[in-house]
Amino acid sequence: MASSSSSPAFSSQSWNHDVFLSFRGEDTRKTFVDHLYTTLVQKGIYTYKDDETLPRGELINPSLMKAIEESQIGIIIFSENYADSSWCLDELAHIKKCKDTRGQIVIPIFYGVDPSEVRKQKLKYGEAFVKHELENKTKVESWRKALVDASNISGWEPKHIANGHESKVIIEIVEKFSQRLQLVSPSANANLIGIASRVQSLKLKLQIGSGGVRMIGIWGVGGGGKTTLASSVYEEISRKFDGCCFLENIREESSKKGLEELQQKILYGVLREKIVQVERVEEGKHMIKHRLCCRKVLIVLDDVDQLDQLKALAGSHDWFGEGSRIIITTRDVHVISTTAPRVDEIHNISLLNDDEAMELFCKHAPCGHKHKKDYELLSKSVVSYAGGLPLALTVLGCFLCGKDINEWRSAIARLKEIPDTNIVEKLQISFDGLTPVEKELFLDIACFFRGRYKNEGIMAMLDACGFYPVIGIKVLLEKALITISDGRFDMHDLLQEMGRYIVRGEHPENPEKHSRVWKKEDVLKICAMDATKELDMVKAVRFECNSYDLVELPSVANLKNLRWIDWRGDLASPFPTNFPPKNLCCLILDDISQKRLWRGYKHLPNLKILELVRLNKLIMTPDFDRIPNLERLILRGCQRLKKIHPSIGNLERLIFLCIEFCSGLKIFPPIKRLRKLETLSLSDCPKLFKLLGIQQKMNGLLHLHSNISGKEVASYKKYSSNFVVTCWTCGDTKIRNPVEDLIDVEECCLEEPCLPRNNNTVLRFFPRGLRKLNLRYCNLGDKDIESAVWEFPNLEELNLKGNHFSRLSFSRWRLPQLKWLDVSWCQLLVELWDLPSSIAVVIADYCFSLESFGDISNCKWLWKVSLCGGNKLGPLVGDILLDSMLQGNALEDRFISVNLGYKMIPRGFVARLFKGTKFTLSLPYDWYNDFSGFLICIVTKASHPRINIIIRQEVDEDILSVLWQGSSEAPADPKYDGSVSIIGYVSFSSLRHTSLLNSSYNMISFSIDGGHLSGLAANSYVGGELLPWGSKGDEVKTTDCSELFWDKENEDGSNTFTIRQHDSKSSIEILWRPYYTQKVVVKVDVHDDKGKRKVMKAVSSLSGVESITFGVRDKTLTVTGDTDPVFIVGKLKKYCRTEIVTIGTAKVSSIKIFTGQYKFATIEEAIVFVKF
Repeated sequence: MASSSSSPAFSSQSWNHDVFLSFRGEDTRKTFVDHLYTTLVQKGIYTYKDDETLPRGELINPSLMKAIEESQIGIIIFSENYADSSWCLDELAHIKKCKDTRGQIVIPIFYGVDPSEVRKQKLKYGEAFVKHELENKTKVESWRKALVDASNISGWEPKHIANGHESKVIIEIVEKFSQRLQLVSPSANANLIGIASRVQSLKLKLQIGSGGVRMIGIWGVGGGGKTTLASSVYEEISRKFDGCCFLENIREESSKKGLEELQQKILYGVLREKIVQVERVEEGKHMIKHRLCCRKVLIVLDDVDQLDQLKALAGSHDWFGEGSRIIITTRDVHVISTTAPRVDEIHNISLLNDDEAMELFCKHAPCGHKHKKDYELLSKSVVSYAGGLPLALTVLGCFLCGKDINEWRSAIARLKEIPDTNIVEKLQISFDGLTPVEKELFLDIACFFRGRYKNEGIMAMLDACGFYPVIGIKVLLEKALITISDGRFDMHDLLQEMGRYIVRGEHPENPEKHSRVWKKEDVLKICAMDATKELDMVKAVRFECNSYDLVELPSVANLKNLRWIDWRGDLASPFPTNFPPKNLCCLILDDISQKRLWRGYKHLPNLKILELVRLNKLIMTPDFDRIPNLERLILRGCQRLKKIHPSIGNLERLIFLCIEFCSGLKIFPPIKRLRKLETLSLSDCPKLFKLLGIQQKMNGLLHLHSNISGKEVASYKKYSSNFVVTCWTCGDTKIRNPVEDLIDVEECCLEEPCLPRNNNTVLRFFPRGLRKLNLRYCNLGDKDIESAVWEFPNLEELNLKGNHFSRLSFSRWRLPQLKWLDVSWCQLLVELWDLPSSIAVVIADYCFSLESFGDISNCKWLWKVSLCGGNKLGPLVGDILLDSMLQGNALEDRFISVNLGYKMIPRGFVARLFKGTKFTLSLPYDWYNDFSGFLICIVTKASHPRINIIIRQEVDEDILSVLWQGSSEAPADPKYDGSVSIIGYVSFSSLRHTSLLNSSYNMISFSIDGGHLSGLAANSYVGGELLPWGSKGDEVKTTDCSELFWDKENEDGSNTFTIRQHDSKSSIEILWRPYYTQKVVVKVDVHDDKGKRKVMKAVSSLSGVESITFGVRDKTLTVTGDTDPVFIVGKLKKYCRTEIVTIGTAKVSSIKIFTGQYKFATIEEAIVFVKF
């Protein structure tokens, strides 16, 4: 016996066949049935067709009975001679039995016969039963009942469909079958945890039924569920297409069998017919395009890792017919995003959130009953380790299943040192596809740089090692091996474990055989080794020790291949004479108490980066003639350093030179041959009074941060075509007027200058090229402002904080590029008028006398205003501000953040505020196109609230039915006294710039964090609404010049709105910080825990403080929030001696506190008058 059938890539779990065809062979086998079977197979419907021809009276084969029972649908084709065959009637009776007992679906097709003829056994059917009464009398009754039952089912009559055109009839019948099967077929992946929302999200991107040809890429880390998601979507939608093919594991299959065989698989999978052998890739391309260009197909290309694979299998949209969809899964986004064929959209795979991860893990490793609590705690540990990666959760769950509690503890402890090899092998696939240099770069980031900022210094280190980090980091990002999060290097925990596992290799307990050593105990083990020990494998060492133990280096002479040292901890002695640093590219030493770096002379031909930080006993630098290729030199905090070796002027390759906090340094040597020098930073060296001269023309950009005289600085302009100077006044130097000294330097940009006391007339003489002007706390009054004639075509930032003028009008000044204005704590300010049209941010907090804000209707780029802390503005200011700002460009593509007093709440929100700290807003269908964004209003007594906004997809209908979480009704008599109101607007267009926005999201949730404020929920009110397109600003024409938008809010990198992927990995999180936040580091002279508690308590009582941390080793307080450094110092002065170290990114050289009088607080790039 032989039977034919066809199987798509995925079939039902409950049935072995989708369809069983029952027919009379001599009537229809070579015509209607053959065409129907072929179309069903091409549609991916698993169809059983009996091809046997047995003599009349032969018993039906048991295998055929089994095929009927295992089929989900029985299609009975009643033709003229169907009832002649006892075989057919036995099939029919068994189909009826399966319908009654197994729920099988039965669909009759009446081909050339009338349903009543079958039901009443007339004509040919009647004649057949006359014969059966004589030959098979025992079965006749059951046959008759089966015929009646089947003919009473609504079926198909081809003669009444499409005018009887058989091909059209079959197409329509198969289409209906496909729809029917899709409704009743249980998905093989339907019960997968978290799959439903992810499938829905991908289907929305596919836009099934919208026409055209779409290619969608699924990208993400290995083991993240890309293939599972693609297969689930394929299974759900495949029957909507004329042909489909799921091509698995292309990366591996193409290397084993070649692209030609994969091309042939696509053709056969879609067409379901024998294909001529594909001999060449180009031939295969032509065949795919020629045969499929008129077909609506669904093709999944799984695990594509090379561009030539994609070009060979789906080279262009026009290879496929109208309505086709191509899904590509890859670990390398470069493959699908750079050149043709470029996908229409990239779907970033979302890992499992904590709840989903726990559910998946427990599915494979159910918790025991006797020690359920212990198992739950250990399960959380495993889930945290897996980081939402389905592969890891499944592997670890299966491994731990059935093991007792002690085995769990042992296995989890081992994972921290030795990751599971099954997980590592899967993750390592992406690593294996890197070039040797890219592998080295990845391993350096995994071992040393995860969590560190991707800044100029780190990039220089990687470049010095020959890793070409600019292109290399891009490759690692594209392959989902690393991410950049908030400007820092990051990666999945398991990828980092994989990288470190690769480094440790087969010798985890032998650090001398590792290429990189980063663990403190491993470094100490190497240092303690015998001087004869071979250490050729070690290439990079990072050591960080907070203790004061001195480390000996007897074995360092054997580190012959060392290229990178980052040592942060003291040494018992300098590097020995036999230390061979010929391959050393980067040397960083921090907090080492040695007078010299090494004994004897060292030739370091490959050293490109030298950083010496807090070497407090160092009195002399090395001879730089022996470091000829040095590119980056930093000397910071070397307080006893008196002399820099004169050979520094011979460093022809030096690009970056920074010398800071070297209080003993008096003279800087002549700069002779530094032709490539781009940055020269000399700061906080109070005894440095003279540069001995720049004696060569420099081609690069020169940033000169110095406290030498303005005349001397101006004289250096001729040596650089791009000259940027940062100056400040220093009380113990001869500088008195750096502004006048630089007035003739046309190309000079004087950043954040400060003024000597009682000499405010220089307001009229600032250089035209200014980009930033910081005049905070300069005691400026109305006469000073009136005398100023400012014409700064490039000025972007103006800080007038803490001055004493009463009126400020910009109509008489020419500041066409002004973006940021701070007039906070100008307590006498009454009027703020005529803001320039370019303004983006206005901070006017604690302006207690402010009565008038002026017209801002022409300020189309204004997106942030802060008017908190008390003022005399009227109650309608909130409405006026919000209306004007919504008519600007922020409505179209940006954000809005407005901070107001409680009396200025926009009237539209007053009646729609709800008590509490949380609420939820549902998104209606097609919100993506119907609404420009959403507005939020918050009224709270929290001094510096932080708002978290999460946009996500919620599949729970009960949750979706609730619009607000919290009170069901607005409060009748809200108590707003002493509160602040905050209004925010987020445009959906601004989220489209990210890869995270998904039109399937249906909910926005908001929550307020008020820090340590108790009773926050009882003192907070929230409200919000969606803003339809056209609801504001119809009469205002906005511009699409997005480059004019300015959102560089703070130099320390803090932003009002930060968009990132939420922890659930399947939603967007927007962090809204309405208030300015800066970090102030203060050194405090306390000697015990009691003193520590006192100063922390004192600072915590200040308004605007968000967080305080105490550094035990260096005795510093780090204060984060919107608190003026002046107030911090004033609060602490009665407890201890205080010294400000940094404010934001600015470093402080000195500050003296005297009671009852003004004194200079000299700060880099600014001068502050402090009164106590």
